[in-house]
Amino acid sequence: MMLDAKTIRATVAEELRSRLGARWFKPDSAKLVVASADNLTDFSIELDCYTDRRYGQYDCSIAAVFKWKKFSKLWKDFDAWYEVKDPSSAQFKTQSDRKSSRLFLRVGFDAIDGGFIGGRDPFWVANEGDLDAFMAQCVTDLEGKVGTWIRRWFTWASALDVMDGNGQLCGSWRDTAYFCLLEQVRGREAACRWVGEIDATGWPGLLAAQVQYLQSQVCDEAAAQP
Repeated sequence: MMLDAKTIRATVAEELRSRLGARWFKPDSAKLVVASADNLTDFSIELDCYTDRRYGQYDCSIAAVFKWKKFSKLWKDFDAWYEVKDPSSAQFKTQSDRKSSRLFLRVGFDAIDGGFIGGRDPFWVANEGDLDAFMAQCVTDLEGKVGTWIRRWFTWASALDVMDGNGQLCGSWRDTAYFCLLEQVRGREAACRWVGEIDATGWPGLLAAQVQYLQSQVCDEAAAQP
């Protein structure tokens, strides 16, 4: 087999579907879309294989990618508001940025396995033997700690527990993401009470703007409803 990035990704997807099948993935999708009767949320979860060629080898990893329409809509509304508030922010957006929705969460298997304290060393693939070992590691992950972690996102309450326990999840858009999840689990009043207690004075622009938007636009609007 001639290894290149495309071949590695296709082989990994085919092998994981073959080994784990209906226990994890939609059978009619070319992508590794997680599907389970136990999933009671409307997160769309997909596994993405990353390959980066360096020094004649490929640095390979798998990430769990979460999309959520509720969050995507709120972020889109915030983004439009922020662009008016700070027009200079628009100059850094590419055409792709404008078309794509903000991902709710993207996290690598290595970070999950490391408990978000430290990841594993890079997995280098230079030949078919290395690729077999990488795929075996992915299967081990899904049948073990990583799979257990992903399943915690299958209910709203346990998903909120995961967010509460990992302050770095979702990155620079965490406050908006957390607001969405908290509202889903406990309602708008609880979410607004939470964000209303945040003092974002002195925070970096994007982070402070999210809090301001939630406080002044989302929650004030909700308070004005009869």
